[in-house]
Amino acid sequence: MLLVSLSFLAVALLPFPVDGFPQSAAVAANGGGGGVASGIPNVTDAKNPVCVPWYGIRDAIMGSIFQGRCGDNARAAIRLAFHDAGTFSLALQANALPNGAADGSLLVDPNEVLRSENNGLQNIVSLLKPLPTQFGVSPGDLLHLAGVLAVLACPGGPVIPAYVGRNAPKNIAPTGLLPDPEQSVSVLLARFADMGFESREVMALIGAHTAGKQRFVDPAVANTSFDTTVQIWDTRFYTETANTTVDLPGTFKLDSDVNFATNPTTTQDFHGFIGNQDNWMSEYAAAHEKMSLLGFQANDLTDCSELLPLAIDLKNLAVATTGGGQAPTDPVIDPVKLEAAIQQFRSIWLVPQ
Repeated sequence: MLLVSLSFLAVALLPFPVDGFPQSAAVAANGGGGGVASGIPNVTDAKNPVCVPWYGIRDAIMGSIFQGRCGDNARAAIRLAFHDAGTFSLALQANALPNGAADGSLLVDPNEVLRSENNGLQNIVSLLKPLPTQFGVSPGDLLHLAGVLAVLACPGGPVIPAYVGRNAPKNIAPTGLLPDPEQSVSVLLARFADMGFESREVMALIGAHTAGKQRFVDPAVANTSFDTTVQIWDTRFYTETANTTVDLPGTFKLDSDVNFATNPTTTQDFHGFIGNQDNWMSEYAAAHEKMSLLGFQANDLTDCSELLPLAIDLKNLAVATTGGGQAPTDPVIDPVKLEAAIQQFRSIWLVPQ
């Protein structure tokens, strides 16, 4: 995955028909909503007229494509958002040269998604690509709303402001700018600095690997995840990556992530997120918002965060523990409680399992 390593996050994708909504999503796309109990804002309660059409788009993405869950299509949409924005360069901008941006170029340029660094994104692009024309919106707005919703599809994922009003892409995204997991920490931080990110923001962003899988870095172990709880958005990625002496079954550590965890420049910030869910969610949300605006100014866009569902809080979903002592760094999430929360807070988008 854009490094934020989403540049190398080659996820396995599940096909799903674009113009065949599941029944529950079709109801939502026609103006439905879950109401107060579900935490899903209803279009009838919309506050900003500009945002009204986006309720149906929200439901098309969360229902038809994500099915309300933190699955492979949601993972791919997170990675897609990183790759779309990750070719932005302050240096190119300063010299008035063709530049990338959070502009949806991956949905427009048929060749960009075929680049080797974008391997694994072809399916999510094919699912999202018809929607800007179908709904009459810009590809950048559509793509980055999908990225925000994908984070929320993962229990524990934070609410990230969602903006609309981006112009169509001006340029074909430059090549050679997406970070690579084999690059050194100094090279990676320099590249992110050219996007406008400080080191700590990068450490927050790479936590998105908590919901990631790899397919192409090492094809021999394709579909391995970056932590043991790939279905939820938690800080276990930091804990398990920092433990460089143990490789857990079914997981994979990117060289770049291990280097971030151990390099003197980044180790303090990396380790600072271990077991610190609230702080990480807050800092990740701010950094993701910043990424979704690369090449644009928030004041020129419309904030349509009113349509976003509530985040699913993991605090009350942990397995009950007994006895005294310190609370576990990474609480074990009770699968029954987790499914109950998903059923409550993502109800209108779910399909039978």
